[in-house]
Amino acid sequence: MSIEVPNLKDKSVIEAAFERLRAIDRQFSPYKQDSELSKYKRGELTELTLSSEMKFILHACRRAEEKTDGYFSAWYGDDFDPSGFVKGWAIAETGRVIEEGGHKTYCIYAGGDILARSNSGKVWQIGIQDPTDKKKILNKLSITNGAMATSGNYERGKHIINPKTKKPADELLSITVVGPDIIRADILATAAFAMGKKGVDFIKHQKGYKALAVEVTEPIGAVTARNL
Repeated sequence: MSIEVPNLKDKSVIEAAFERLRAIDRQFSPYKQDSELSKYKRGELTELTLSSEMKFILHACRRAEEKTDGYFSAWYGDDFDPSGFVKGWAIAETGRVIEEGGHKTYCIYAGGDILARSNSGKVWQIGIQDPTDKKKILNKLSITNGAMATSGNYERGKHIINPKTKKPADELLSITVVGPDIIRADILATAAFAMGKKGVDFIKHQKGYKALAVEVTEPIGAVTARNL
């Protein structure tokens, strides 16, 4: 993750932002045995005894699943892993800390997701990477206040599962969703990627959100990028 705050003199706000991220990791990490999430998954905590933040995440994941017809899901069988939701929420929380520190212009980048804010007239220039060639940019965006989330298999392999088929989603190379809210953009990008090519139509019906979908077309290996 990287954070940019123009003309920053006191770096304490950056330290506070990263401390908030570390706290979120300690609480929600599926890899830390002493995290609240791990204790909940082991049955050491019940839904009634969870912290307010964990309850919020749990309920938010359920709402996201309902609103995406099940294509965004934090459950794989009986296993609950909210990482797909927590990532966007953690970015939003980082932005909140920065704004509470008195800074209204900033850009946060975390593994393909971006939250950009500006009240100084600054326009953030953001490039969308070609999933087949990291040195190439497919499109450039100019954002003052908005969010961008990208889902795809080109960085971590086929890790996004289509909840309907229980198989890795691979109809698209990537899909980038742009809109006002980082949490919703992240949810929509994951759901649309899991849907495959029909995810393109799904995004078209999301008011305030647009996307760029990248798919392999004939001849094999050629890349087509579609702006929605």
